[in-house]
Amino acid sequence: MLTEKYNFQETEYKYNILWEECQIYKWCGSKDNSFAIDTPPPTISGKLHIGHIFSYCHTDFIARYQRMIGKDVFYPIGFDDNGLPTERLVEQVSKVRAAEMERSEFIEMCREVSFKSRQEFKKLFQATGISYDWELEYHTIGKKAVKLSQMSFIDLYNKGYIYRKLEPILWDTIDQTAIAQAEVEDKTFPSLMHTISFFTEDNQKINIATTRPELLPACVAVFCHPEDSRYSHLIGKYAITPLFQNKVPILADDKVKIEKGTGLVMCCTFGDETDVYWWRKHNLPTKVIISKSGKINGTTREIDGLSIKKAREKIVEILAAEKFLVKSEEITHSVKCAERSGAELEILPTYQWFIKVLEYKNELLAKVRECNWHPKSMQKRMEIWIEGLNWDWCISRQRYFGVQLPVWYSRREGEEDKIILPEVKDLPIDPLKDLPEGYSREEVTAEKDVMDTWATSALTPQLNALAINEEFTVDNILFPADLRPQSHEIIRTWAFYTIIKSYYHTNSIPWRNIMISGWCLAHDKKKMSKSKGNVITPDSILGTYGADVVRYWAANSRLGVDTTFSEDIFKTGKRLTTKIWNASKFVSNFMQKHQELDVSSITQIMDKWIISRLYKTTKKVTEKFEHFQYCEALDVTQRFFWDDFCDNYLEFVKKRAYGEDASREENLSAKQSLVYVLNVILRLFAPFFPYITEEVYHKLYSYNSIHNLGNWPKIEDSLYDEKAETAGKNCVEILNAVRKIKADSNISVKCSMKKLSIKAKDENCKITQSAEEDLKAVCNAKIIEWSDDIHSGLETEKFIISIELASV
Repeated sequence: MLTEKYNFQETEYKYNILWEECQIYKWCGSKDNSFAIDTPPPTISGKLHIGHIFSYCHTDFIARYQRMIGKDVFYPIGFDDNGLPTERLVEQVSKVRAAEMERSEFIEMCREVSFKSRQEFKKLFQATGISYDWELEYHTIGKKAVKLSQMSFIDLYNKGYIYRKLEPILWDTIDQTAIAQAEVEDKTFPSLMHTISFFTEDNQKINIATTRPELLPACVAVFCHPEDSRYSHLIGKYAITPLFQNKVPILADDKVKIEKGTGLVMCCTFGDETDVYWWRKHNLPTKVIISKSGKINGTTREIDGLSIKKAREKIVEILAAEKFLVKSEEITHSVKCAERSGAELEILPTYQWFIKVLEYKNELLAKVRECNWHPKSMQKRMEIWIEGLNWDWCISRQRYFGVQLPVWYSRREGEEDKIILPEVKDLPIDPLKDLPEGYSREEVTAEKDVMDTWATSALTPQLNALAINEEFTVDNILFPADLRPQSHEIIRTWAFYTIIKSYYHTNSIPWRNIMISGWCLAHDKKKMSKSKGNVITPDSILGTYGADVVRYWAANSRLGVDTTFSEDIFKTGKRLTTKIWNASKFVSNFMQKHQELDVSSITQIMDKWIISRLYKTTKKVTEKFEHFQYCEALDVTQRFFWDDFCDNYLEFVKKRAYGEDASREENLSAKQSLVYVLNVILRLFAPFFPYITEEVYHKLYSYNSIHNLGNWPKIEDSLYDEKAETAGKNCVEILNAVRKIKADSNISVKCSMKKLSIKAKDENCKITQSAEEDLKAVCNAKIIEWSDDIHSGLETEKFIISIELASV
């Protein structure tokens, strides 16, 4: 019934077609019995690498398990294809710059690249056996997603959670857009600390240390600590900036670090977040000298028109020439950089749209604690992030390919700059093309900015439910979701933003459980990244080992823990799939095709032992899956398969199963046990190895899919037999002792014995005698002597064992 060797290429090709035709992963719409998964939509930013497959497999293990226990699994796949990642991909692939071409032409190029990438991603997900319902596919620039995203904006604006303001904001000078705090990476760079001479208005020299001398033209104040006795006499006076001769106040503030530099700090608008804090607190003037493209403007010196880096070098040169530079010291310091472009960020005052966060920190923390976090430690990471926030969420972006902010500004006399929003019934809208009801083109200015891509992807539970809340709905389906799976680096973005939106829209959590995966690390122990050049493409691995083995590798990672890519794990997985095939071939010798399972004919003690062990294994695996511990579930399953079933039970039962009289009770018991146990093993392995288990199950047991709804093994307490468990454990202990005696004597394990002598240390161990025939067979002993007179031999926990070899 099974071929000599397992051919994974043929099997995967066959079942990928069959599963799609039969729609066995289709969500049937049973709301009361659904298990809804809020799947992470991959970003359209290039090709997927093996690290992506790693985390997407984790979700699939849970989806397959839930389906097999009888849940109608809502398992969509989306694609996050709007925003900067897609724009950057298009610019790289097509060798164009968005700013240098027609907006509509560039957007069309983005749509074409997005469509092509989605098809490539789909092919790879299917090749890996991910059991998505492809009829639930969405993408974040699709019409429904845009409509729901604009609905979200209107709802939050009407509720007072969204506002527009001229505000100092983190600015990416490469992508030339505002970004949010969650998109920032702190990177350490070598730098120089320059000590520069200022003078007070009464000509007293004071020294100020700074890493950003190019911001001298933007200096609006000098600060010292109020308790710094060196400078207390200066508080309230004025300083004169070198080169530019600007008169600025000398002020006191406890944010100054007395021990850092000279203890005097210049405040520029804006060098860092502390400058913004002082600017607000002390009502300081604003001097902006950095353009959105990162050039210096309006300084009246030679640094005008230079990039920030070149301007820094030039200003130091001028300061030294004019005797204002005291010294320059090498340092390393942390710099805020854009997560995607890598650019060192500037702070520029621009009009932006914000979602309120800071004033709702406590409420958001409470919502975080309502979710079940797996592992629990990741909840603390989220809490620390929220507690450390000091900016509201900037959701506007000065880009092209995104969900457009549904806003116009009135130009009518008497209502200038009034914000106009569309009617919900008219969504989705493009303010550059469409008009608000009752206004002409000349009477409005369209908002050109698009939304941060996270503002849309933070709505994935709502995109799946097709509703923002009861008021703003397309077709309310499932909310909240049962599970959000994601990796740990986007806790501060995707998880946090989704909680915000769900709370503001519905006053509820977006999912009951959140499952956090670790990263797949490359051989160099770093996260796989195209920019680092350390990625491994899935195609070559899938072609070498097959999807089941790739999934086995992914399953060997515990939740929240980073895992280094190791080909040794793939080799172990290959051995395991080979063993499953070979064990299945062995069992197939003792069964008829699609034979019915009948445990009533299982009567022998070792058969009852393996059934009891299987019962406990099934119970434990189920418990692990219920807590989303797929790695532990796999570990329990494979240990039972290797140790109990293959290494021990098959050896015990082999002779009895091959018995000549097929009608004998012992023979029937062995065969039924083999058939039953393999069937359950296949189903326990099915979430991890969908292909090989489907092939064996189809060939030996049923034309129905192993992955069908409700096909998880039942936990039947009647299958547990405590006496058989004890007897079987004792028999394994005896077998291992015999193996050790033979190994220590350099004797083949197959060598026959004239006599095996066993002394039980405990009266209760004598139950083992009921398995004497199987023990004789597996140990290759002619007779077994159960005696209390054995005084020498190998001593185990419960027995003393000696052997007498047959004469040659």
